[in-house]
Amino acid sequence: MDYPAHSAENGLLHFLSDPGHYPERTSRVSREETHISHVFLGDDFVYKVKKPVDFGFLDFSTLRKRRFYCHKEVVLNSRLAPGVYLGVVPIYQKGDTYSFHREKGSRIIEYAVKMKRIPHELILYNLIGEGRPLYGELDEIGKTIALFHHNAAVYRGKRYGGIETITNAAKENFEQIRPFCGTMFEERLYDQLVDYTMSYIDEHRYAFRERRRGGHIREGHGDLHSQHICLTRPPVIFDCIEFNEAFRIIDVLEDIAFLFMDLEYRGRFDLSTRLFKAYSMHQRDDFDKELLRFYKIYRSVVRGKVEGFRAHDVEDEDAKRQGIKTARDYFNLVGYYLNHSHQAFNPVVIMGLSGSGKSTIAKEFSPDWTILRSDAIRKRLSGIREGEHTYGEYGTGIYTEEQTERIYSLLLEEAVKNTLEGERVVVDATYLKSTQRLAFYQRCVEKDLNPLFIHCFACEEVLRERIIKRMAENTDISDAHIETLQRQIEDQEEPAELPYCRVLRLNTEDTLHKTMSALKEFL
Repeated sequence: MDYPAHSAENGLLHFLSDPGHYPERTSRVSREETHISHVFLGDDFVYKVKKPVDFGFLDFSTLRKRRFYCHKEVVLNSRLAPGVYLGVVPIYQKGDTYSFHREKGSRIIEYAVKMKRIPHELILYNLIGEGRPLYGELDEIGKTIALFHHNAAVYRGKRYGGIETITNAAKENFEQIRPFCGTMFEERLYDQLVDYTMSYIDEHRYAFRERRRGGHIREGHGDLHSQHICLTRPPVIFDCIEFNEAFRIIDVLEDIAFLFMDLEYRGRFDLSTRLFKAYSMHQRDDFDKELLRFYKIYRSVVRGKVEGFRAHDVEDEDAKRQGIKTARDYFNLVGYYLNHSHQAFNPVVIMGLSGSGKSTIAKEFSPDWTILRSDAIRKRLSGIREGEHTYGEYGTGIYTEEQTERIYSLLLEEAVKNTLEGERVVVDATYLKSTQRLAFYQRCVEKDLNPLFIHCFACEEVLRERIIKRMAENTDISDAHIETLQRQIEDQEEPAELPYCRVLRLNTEDTLHKTMSALKEFL
């Protein structure tokens, strides 16, 4: 049965927002909303109610369908999140009142999926947002997904996973993103994408058919990304696609490609490299690197398309600009996959505030890399010995704006020159300004180089402690002091102008060993 009226839906939502109405004791209830559901979070449990909507690819328009998909959600998610999805709970209505308990004269108005609450602080997406190194933390995830794919039900039908399905999905993407040319990507990238995709499909028709015959089309997860992974022990992978078989009955490499793409979109090539090793170790027979690249490109295009649609539909100008930027970032990742994914990152810029650990990290790359440090170049140009300090006022002396511009111009020229000569280059400088970073990135693009920016950061207390300790020990050439740090904090600009996938945000409060181990996974 559908909601009889909008007021009934409002009444139900009001009921579910009250902590006193739940079977379990909870001090509070918060509500989150997506385009297909309302989620109510208590202290220990979560209740998820599906919206009565029909989007074509998803149909929750009747109570019977919502009940069916609630049960489907519990069963499917029990594969990778055992013990989390507890069951389907009916909600009753009698007159204007609602209850989880059946009373005489009441009727079922809705169903909710009941779940144990997952620790928010251990969601992979949040940990990445905090810049945690997470060295080795995805090993168990790779193993878990590999075993899941190995044991997943093989699809023997003809409706999904065939060459026609892949071709039609690709062509639909091309048609739908075509209007985004000029705002979210360049015409050249569009043409390159179409040519690559159709050529790959045409040249690998036999391989696609063999994967289908070989049982690689399976009932997977369908929505594997960092927001659906919790690093508990054992890990929990949740929120699979229950509402559309076509989205989850896919090649296992397409399933895992979404997660690889998501990590790399966030600049975490260290995590994707480690995940690749863990997954392939347990799924050797299924691994085809070029097919994985094909599916990562496909997944990037889909995400860019979705973000483009959202940007088009939103009215708020700030939200629209952010939506276009997000879509553009996904299409930038497509460009990376097409043009640079077979190259090592070079040059690598390690940037951040004074005391963020960037120089300590940069030193760890020697002697295999050429290290270009702004502090060393500045003192060399000023005729000052590296061991001599000039703790002057911020922006004065050898630290004037004009001198700083000169230093960054030299850093750029030397980095590009040395990289083109075949050296591996690390640039160590604060790069506080968007103009400095953008000039570096654009020159690298002009020269067809493959740059990466590692943005080091830590809390202000840690930054202060490191600077004070460094000054007391007199073991570094930096002239930065506490006033310098304070002015840098005021002046710094977040690296929003760079493609999102080319910035690895790294919280350096963790041990140097973990940080360097993470970076050396892929550099």
